[in-house]
Amino acid sequence: MFNAKFADGTIISMADQWHIDELKELRKKRTFFCPACHSQVQLKLGTSKLWHFAHQANNICIIQTEKETLYHLKGKRKLYDWLKSQKLKVGMEVYLPLIRQRPDILFRNQNTLYALEFQCSPIESTLLKSRTEGYLQLGMVPIWILGGNRLKRHGPHSYSLKSFEWHTTRNFIDQQQFLTYFCPEQESFVFLQQLTPYSSTRILATYQEISLTNSSLNTLLNPSKHYTQLLDKWLTIRKHWRYHQPNPYPSKTEKFLQSLLYRRRIAPSLFPIEAGWPTNHYELISSAPCHWQTYLLLECLENQPLYQPFSIHLAIHCIQPYLNNNIFTLRSMNDDRHWTLAIMGFFHFLVKIGYLEQTPKRYFKRLKNAIAAKTVDEAIQYDQTLYYNTLVTIMRERNEGKNKGISSLKSNI
Repeated sequence: MFNAKFADGTIISMADQWHIDELKELRKKRTFFCPACHSQVQLKLGTSKLWHFAHQANNICIIQTEKETLYHLKGKRKLYDWLKSQKLKVGMEVYLPLIRQRPDILFRNQNTLYALEFQCSPIESTLLKSRTEGYLQLGMVPIWILGGNRLKRHGPHSYSLKSFEWHTTRNFIDQQQFLTYFCPEQESFVFLQQLTPYSSTRILATYQEISLTNSSLNTLLNPSKHYTQLLDKWLTIRKHWRYHQPNPYPSKTEKFLQSLLYRRRIAPSLFPIEAGWPTNHYELISSAPCHWQTYLLLECLENQPLYQPFSIHLAIHCIQPYLNNNIFTLRSMNDDRHWTLAIMGFFHFLVKIGYLEQTPKRYFKRLKNAIAAKTVDEAIQYDQTLYYNTLVTIMRERNEGKNKGISSLKSNI
């Protein structure tokens, strides 16, 4: 940490300008204490790391923080200096006793107070969520910036994302989510937009990088929205699912789906054409959409007689036990959306492609059977036909933040 205090409560900060001789003299004559837990701390003046304070060994602070690396210290200092250069009122590591938290940086812009956290190491989702709630409790706007060291890229549009990192997302005006990264080595921000998960840990996204020198506060608070055609990439994802060889050590979910498909004499690569699409709110369920949507189609919807009305509650009650038993898992998000929105989004999609019909009394009817492909090549051809004939418009609505039809479905829950 950069801040400590003297016995009389005066704060001393390594974010200020100091000469090495001054600090060495202070270290001989004065004792330093943690502003939060009041225990004694040491002033570190090494050459391989930024000057900072550290708790003594075996001394646990009341604030749950991760051990600070040089990367974290550099990033925090660069962000602090960058905000100060914009003539803002900025504080480094200001301790907030009411919530027992110490944001990396506190700054005010006009009448709004922001708590900025630069997160470079893993953290429990529950802890991150409680910190966010603490800032909101005090009327502050939390901004979580992930370290550039956390950006894991697997291709032009494919990235890894840990579960806790979903809690650092922010929203555009249209509620589309984005992530913010900062690399102190490159001195640049990176914004990941159009977050489109295709498994519990992998997402498709668009990448935008802006150097610190070309960034203003507005760049951080309101980044420009960049739209890239990611929809075609989903067809590639589906090809991977269809060509993927069965895992010799399948997960609980994979075992469950394999058993379900084999009972119906369906090869795993020939899962229904209507399943496995990024429908509205589908990201609330972290299991791959080809898994949970296949289950709902085969075990719930295909069992409903054609043209006979049924409620969406049927699908919700059908899948809930498997969510409770972690056959399918939920994604912990930083908003209050309920997972049933994912089911509503899937129903909305099935109405759009003509598999279901919504009745005036807010019930649904199945209009036809799911498409059954006989070979992988045939399934891929069906995927492409459905995509280009119907899905381009539907999925573009989703990526542009237009959730048409969802409001009419909400009343069913």
